[in-house]
Amino acid sequence: MSACPLRILIVDDDERALIELEHLLETEGYSTVTAWSGREGLALSRKMQFDLILIDEQLADIEAATFLDTISHTQPGAVPLLVHSCSNRRRPAATEAVCKWEPGEVTARIRSFLAA
Repeated sequence: MSACPLRILIVDDDERALIELEHLLETEGYSTVTAWSGREGLALSRKMQFDLILIDEQLADIEAATFLDTISHTQPGAVPLLVHSCSNRRRPAATEAVCKWEPGEVTARIRSFLAA
C-alpha cells in the first residue's frame, strides 16, 4: 500500500456485514468510511472522494440501481462500483457482484478493480 491508502465507502444496512467488511478492508490497509443506509452513503459521496464504493444490493431505503445512477453524477468516472451479495438477484447493468461473506473474493476483486 502507498503512503495514502485508498478510500473505500461501504454501504450496508446489515450491521454484521458492515463491521466485517470494514475490519477486513482496514486490515488490508485500505481507509474505510461506512454508511448504514443508501441515503447516508449518497450524502457521504457528496462530501468525500472515494476510490471504490461497496454497496449492498438489498438496502431497505434505496434500490441499488438508483444508488449507482446517483453516484455516477456525484463522482463521475472516479469510482469503480461493486455490488456485493451472495444472492442470484438480477443486478443493475454494468455492475460487478461479489459475495460479501467471502473475504478472499472481496479483497481479490477490489485489487482487480483498483488495478484497472
